[in-house]
Amino acid sequence: MKWIFLSILILNMQSLYAASAGIKNEDGSFKLSEQSLSILGIKFAKLESSGPWKIRKNSLVNIKFTKGVYRRYDGDISYVIVNVLKEMGDEIVVTSSDLELGDEVAFEGTAYLRLTEADLNSDTVDACAH
Repeated sequence: MKWIFLSILILNMQSLYAASAGIKNEDGSFKLSEQSLSILGIKFAKLESSGPWKIRKNSLVNIKFTKGVYRRYDGDISYVIVNVLKEMGDEIVVTSSDLELGDEVAFEGTAYLRLTEADLNSDTVDACAH
């Protein structure tokens, strides 16, 4: 029984590691497969109005001196800077010149999106020869 559990754990870890790979676009946005999004627990909510938008507070990502959200449009995911107008418990009201009606905003798994973006935009070598 112990070996079965260990085997399942190793297979799940391999799936999670493989799922984090994405495809970088020339404009800095990136794509992740639906399987990757599912394994990483990333969820999006569609913007139903033309703004300002009420979104979940855990959608907000702080990078250096900016506050933003991860937007998905046509399968491309990108970091979009927002202005926070108001906080209301677990929700915030934001505006952004880069968000539009119909865009999807990530509200779960944003840390994984940040890690994926940082990895895809880094200039480090993926394999070392030591």
